Amino acid sequence: MSEEFVKIPYYVEADGSKTHFLPKLRQKKGGYRIGEKGKEQVVADYWEALDQICAMHAPKFRRTNAAGNSGLVTCNPGQVEEVSRAAIEEQLARVMDGSGEEQA
Repeated sequence: MSEEFVKIPYYVEADGSKTHFLPKLRQKKGGYRIGEKGKEQVVADYWEALDQICAMHAPKFRRTNAAGNSGLVTCNPGQVEEVSRAAIEEQLARVMDGSGEEQA
């Protein structure tokens, strides 16, 4: 049985590192903030948010930078890498609390 992989958009930071759109990017005020600045949507479910940003020409999402500030980043079209679905599910489980709700 082969492992399933999911295509995940990523943003290349100024230092050359990559920030993938993964469950750990959930915003403290709830959900994943995606889309154009001023027209952002907050999507509570990771898989739904992933579907929506993958449908964008140039995926846009918020992430917390090294200074702790939330910033909107834009991925170049085609900047995707395959990530193991099991690894994503594991990370998603870590952002869940005991009641099955995502933590704030």
